[in-house]
Amino acid sequence: MSEEVTYATLTFQDSVAAGNRDTNNLRKRGHPASSSIWRQAALGLLTFCLMLLIGLVTLGIMFLQTSNEINSDSEKLSQLQKIIHQQQDNLSQQLSYYRNFPTEEELKSQISNLLKRQRQMAVKLCQELIIHTSDHKCKPCPKTWHWHRNSCYYFATNEEKTWPNSRKSCMDKNSTLVKIDSLEEKVFLKSQPLPKFSFFWLGLSWDPSGQRWLWEDGTLLSPSLLSTNEYAQMNRSRGCAYFQKGSIYVSRCSAETSWICEKTAASVTIEDLD
Repeated sequence: MSEEVTYATLTFQDSVAAGNRDTNNLRKRGHPASSSIWRQAALGLLTFCLMLLIGLVTLGIMFLQTSNEINSDSEKLSQLQKIIHQQQDNLSQQLSYYRNFPTEEELKSQISNLLKRQRQMAVKLCQELIIHTSDHKCKPCPKTWHWHRNSCYYFATNEEKTWPNSRKSCMDKNSTLVKIDSLEEKVFLKSQPLPKFSFFWLGLSWDPSGQRWLWEDGTLLSPSLLSTNEYAQMNRSRGCAYFQKGSIYVSRCSAETSWICEKTAASVTIEDLD
């Protein structure tokens, strides 16, 4: 009995020792695998950091390029900013009034006045550009047309046609025979450097059905535009009206002479002053 216990005890101890050795061997073999995982993780983290660094450098280069482009555009705008600087100061002073809580009607009136003054300023600058500069975008009227206030005028000095054919020629240019709305416009037409003995059809003719003088748009001729002599002639004559040396005369519509076309000028904006 004693011998059996001793053999069993030895066998169990040998088994435990063998198990311990196997466990130690497994631990020794597991250490290299764990170390490899950490190296891969460190390498991945390093790669990610490098990618972030490359991205930051790329963004920095793009930012510098964008800044250079903005600086270039700013230089182009500097000249215009100098021209309208005084106007902006005036606008800023008036806009400060809004802090006093004006009524809605007052606010609308102020904004309308500011926009009107801005348009007037843009028109004046455009006129200066047309006179002194050839390379600009401000062109309210087509080439060969004359710009005055809100209208463009075309003086057909090298051709002569009847009144109906002159009217058609203007229509082909998306315009009408000229309509004189004021004495100021009449003076402008007279001031143009035209041939000395030139005659120009106006968009004014006698309406037989209504027994009255009408412009092409259907409005009546205002007596305030006529001198005493012009008024007397218009009362006793019938036909179509023409313009010569600042005065309005009447002739038969079949006569052939030069003519003046008129159409609305394009609006002038701040962008056109670049």
